[in-house]
Amino acid sequence: MAFVLPVGVALAAHRISEPEGLDAADLSSASAIDSVAPDRSARSVAVIARPPMRSFDATAFGHSNAVRVRVVLPNDRVRLPITFAGGTDGLQSQWIGFDGKGNDVSSPWPRDGVLRAPSRSGAFWLVLSRAGVADTVADLALFVEHPMPNGMATGINGYHMGRWPKAAEGTVPRGFIEVTERISDFPLSPHLKLSDFVVHDSQNGFPKYLHVREALLDKIELTVAEVAQMRGRSPSIVKLNVASGFRSPAHNGELSGSAQDSRHMYGDAADIAIDANNDGKLTEIDARLVAAAAEAVERKHPDLVGGVGLYITADGGGWPYVHIDVRGTRARWRGGVRKGAPVDSLPPDATFDSVAAAVPASAGRVVPPASAAFAPAEVAGAPNVAASAAPLPSAATVTRARTTAVKRKSAPRATPAPPATRTSDDPFTSAARRFRTARP
Repeated sequence: MAFVLPVGVALAAHRISEPEGLDAADLSSASAIDSVAPDRSARSVAVIARPPMRSFDATAFGHSNAVRVRVVLPNDRVRLPITFAGGTDGLQSQWIGFDGKGNDVSSPWPRDGVLRAPSRSGAFWLVLSRAGVADTVADLALFVEHPMPNGMATGINGYHMGRWPKAAEGTVPRGFIEVTERISDFPLSPHLKLSDFVVHDSQNGFPKYLHVREALLDKIELTVAEVAQMRGRSPSIVKLNVASGFRSPAHNGELSGSAQDSRHMYGDAADIAIDANNDGKLTEIDARLVAAAAEAVERKHPDLVGGVGLYITADGGGWPYVHIDVRGTRARWRGGVRKGAPVDSLPPDATFDSVAAAVPASAGRVVPPASAAFAPAEVAGAPNVAASAAPLPSAATVTRARTTAVKRKSAPRATPAPPATRTSDDPFTSAARRFRTARP
């Protein structure tokens, strides 16, 4: 009996620490027993025979609590936002490649919590282990980029990218994530995946290479959360369409009307569209609501300041969308979505905030009406920016939207949900089941 009890307790600890859908190391009964002195209690056996309980810091996943990746270069110093509830004596850490290209060497958990990124490029999870019990930290993925070969390089591993403009404000990316077919749909956050940022050029097949900044993912997820609050719904049910993510200089030069120093080339911009009013269509109203949501995000989080561009057409043609970036300085503009359509720069302090208005009290709740202009506000000392905005929606569109609002008047007001958190249907849960890794 003295032999059976510790093994049973250790096996229970193994099951508790094993993450969803991932293999953990086999528990060796000998290792579990040898690591515990004969006079230790069964409780002590369980504590020593598994990694300590862990949690993430409050800002681990960005302001949105939704960014589940870190992007680094080989051998970069990485501080993961993990807090342990117990001692870390005997705790080992190892980077496990879920891209199918092998694992890094196991090493003791550093006292200062600062790890070294793997020496090779790829996609990794961190595995913590002690006394043969493994805990895969599948809540947060590490993407190690391929370094830019040199300042004159125009591609990586045969993938043509072109040359970045010398006079651009942005810094040429230090490296690029290699996207294989195996990991192309890997989630970066609840609403974004790697394939959303892949260059839409004529180069077929894999691998492809891209660069994306974590701050951009954070800003987009916060914008989705703001749209969800407008609708009184959970962010998890909001559908996001990404029209364009990362662009190589070569591809950016092929696009008519694109800026020569487009932020898309620096991994800090994306063009997105959301059915913000939930009518099953992507219209001008949706684009204006999304732009207003992005304005709200910048007010709440000044460190995410950047560009917001509203792309619509007067006759409703094309696919209305909003450009969002995190360039570090405020910029606003309006343009058309058709090829060659002009882009109008707006004063930096112009906004796309929604006009303060409400439906009649009989509707039972206060929401921005579909008839609101959602045009940039007038700026003191500047031209009338509102007058230069696209015209209002058609009368038929306004009527349909008002009818929809009245139909909803009897529904109780929903409490806006907080930013996305991990749930059973979170993309990372399914990713953990799909990308079963080699054992440490």
